Amino acid sequence: MSAFVVVRQDDVMVPFVVVAADGAAVPEVSVFLETLAARGRASYTARSYSLGLADFLSWLEAGGRRLECVDVGVIQEYVMTVRVGAKNGAVPVRGQVAGQLHPVTRKAYPAVERQPATVNHRLSVLSSFFSFLIERDERAGWGPWRGRLNPVPAGGRDSGGHGSPGRDAPRRGRRGELRLRNPRRIPRGVEAGLAQRLIEEARSWRDKALLTLLWRTGQRIGDWHDVHGCHGLLGLRVADVDERSSNVVVRLKGARDEHVVPVTEDFWPLWRHYLVEERCWAETPAAWVAFRRGRGKPLTYSTFESALRAIGARLDVNVNAHMFRHALAQAVVETSGLKVAQEILGHRHIGTTADTYVRADQRAMVEAVGRAKLWCDLDAHQLPGVPDVDEFVFAYDPFTVAELDAVAHLDLVEGRDDPC
Repeated sequence: MSAFVVVRQDDVMVPFVVVAADGAAVPEVSVFLETLAARGRASYTARSYSLGLADFLSWLEAGGRRLECVDVGVIQEYVMTVRVGAKNGAVPVRGQVAGQLHPVTRKAYPAVERQPATVNHRLSVLSSFFSFLIERDERAGWGPWRGRLNPVPAGGRDSGGHGSPGRDAPRRGRRGELRLRNPRRIPRGVEAGLAQRLIEEARSWRDKALLTLLWRTGQRIGDWHDVHGCHGLLGLRVADVDERSSNVVVRLKGARDEHVVPVTEDFWPLWRHYLVEERCWAETPAAWVAFRRGRGKPLTYSTFESALRAIGARLDVNVNAHMFRHALAQAVVETSGLKVAQEILGHRHIGTTADTYVRADQRAMVEAVGRAKLWCDLDAHQLPGVPDVDEFVFAYDPFTVAELDAVAHLDLVEGRDDPC
């Protein structure tokens, strides 16, 4: 059992606190979390930082180490422990298929070892924490961290913090000495046939309507939470769902900006069935409500995710809500261009949309391979319509081409690894 744990408190600004086994809060961590709140960091950030620091302090105590004595060598030992440590996720690790790809969804089963992103996030938490301690002691003119260097090796622009995908521009630059290389993977989307099977397998009008909304709008599932707030599809209020205009008003992750999204006609019959047959007794303004535990209360992310896992288990597939978003995003990029996809997805920076989805243009790759085969097998000068080297094989609109050129330029000037 961990010697340090995260406890929720009633403070609206600082909702989490790290306490020791005797119930006393850790002063350094408490001040650090207060500083994060004062700087406008989201509650999700406060929670993830609290959990990371509680784990690190527990590890230090188990090894008889003191916080004031942490150096690069201690951080290296901790990183090795984190990499091989037991995972505590909501989805259990199945030894016989751990890390393997599902033959239908192409989504990997949970692996035994922790992923590089988890290790890198822990390092970002510790880098921010020790930077805070050093800055605090430097201002005070005394203290154990005055004049010392940060024990977490820096790694360029992406060290000491982490971004919010979709809200922050993609970060580039060299990674730190201890940060692991996080492989770039093509987003896994839900195929049309599987999406329809999942909707049909759902046993309530609520779940059918929610899955259809995920499939047709590409929005984040979000949450309705008393600490983290209301955002995404689960953050919808009844008043946000307007059948007359065929729109829903979604609050985006991060800044909670309102975002108007059009909805296709196949959603509205499911929505009406849900309102009349399943939600008629609820008093909350939330659009989606729980049925069993917490009956009548707003539906939370954890409850919906459990329901989706149960639906997937009955079909023997592993899916999550974000796969619906990836599927629609890729379809919009290929059929309507990058700018339209950015608007639908609610990305603040178009570079996020391009960085995530443009590289997965399957149709363009198929056409390119076909043209390359003709080029190799025949005399290229006899082939009609073979594009110049500088042309794009796929018919991108001018705005998308300009954005791709800008991304490619950044890759060159900022030291990105050679994509070949």
